[in-house]
Amino acid sequence: MPPSPALVRELAYEHGFDLVRFGPADPGPDGQRFLAWLEQGRHGEMRYLEENRGRILNPDSWRKGVRSAIALGVDYGGPRAELNGGGQVARYAAGRDYHRWLRDRVFSLRQRLEREGVPHGTCNGGADSVPVLERALAARSGIGFLAKSAMVISPTIGPYLQLGELLTGMELPHDGLAPGSCGTCSACIDACPTSAIVAPHEVDARRCLSYTTIELRGFAAPELRIAQGDRFFGCDVCIEVCPFHKKSPLLDVHGDARPKDLRPHALLSRWTLVDVLELDETRYETEWVGTAMRRATRSGLRRNAAVALGNIGDAKAAPALTRALVDLDPVVRGHAAWALGRIGGARAELDAARSRETAPEVREEFDRALSAAR
Repeated sequence: MPPSPALVRELAYEHGFDLVRFGPADPGPDGQRFLAWLEQGRHGEMRYLEENRGRILNPDSWRKGVRSAIALGVDYGGPRAELNGGGQVARYAAGRDYHRWLRDRVFSLRQRLEREGVPHGTCNGGADSVPVLERALAARSGIGFLAKSAMVISPTIGPYLQLGELLTGMELPHDGLAPGSCGTCSACIDACPTSAIVAPHEVDARRCLSYTTIELRGFAAPELRIAQGDRFFGCDVCIEVCPFHKKSPLLDVHGDARPKDLRPHALLSRWTLVDVLELDETRYETEWVGTAMRRATRSGLRRNAAVALGNIGDAKAAPALTRALVDLDPVVRGHAAWALGRIGGARAELDAARSRETAPEVREEFDRALSAAR
């Protein structure tokens, strides 16, 4: 006999989830908004979303017989995070890789539910790794309401939410929508550094710094680099300016006082932006294990470091950026040149490197840098 809804909820809380709600297994009206978003190309290079559109819109196509979603949320709020000496890191990526710890909690809950009578194989899910619209399921289940930033905001603990879900064949009573809304507030839209929130609930990922510093491969658009500021990985602006931001009880909890999985990763205290710029493959594969920042790839992390160094404008970074002008990675070479153009004072080095450069896209970066350095 399957466990009662009350027992399911109790077990979920025991597994470390702050929010547990039941709702439909499909995205509902948000599915059509998702399709329109894809058709407008606002997903950028995230082709996996387009490739999985059928499964995303119809969960039954990959998990037969699902009837309900167990929507799960964890509050990850906390103080601002950055590398040693500067370089902002989005709060969700400051600790242990959530793909691991959150997935482990979801899978552990599934196993416990099976021991309590849920038939094996009829309940499955994950955390940011399965073809579902997590925010849609969370909103439809009552985890929170959909914000104008397209994030989900819990009326009780705020917008810093890591989401997970289990799709199940059980008929669970739906909790209904969460109370609250953004009302007339437009703080996130007004504060977005790149105007990526093009309308309430609509984000053009191609302009979002959480996309350009993480998902984008290759060269970042020149007009978005200055807006990146000193951000190294991700962007929290739309959450930071939200009035519900203060709801998180973890907002001012630092260091080892934080829950184990949310404690700052050792990388934050050990690595500087210059260190990342010069990150080699061996150290990337050994010291950068266990952090969500690996999602950006070594090339992307080094690119981000170059952009942040250029925006910070510290001349002490010029020697490392100059060495990067002859790096094997053309993306790193190009962004190092851009950064030197921002800092100034390296015209001879840029000229010399420009004369040897063969990649057209990198030559354009050198030309921009030389023009800026004049």
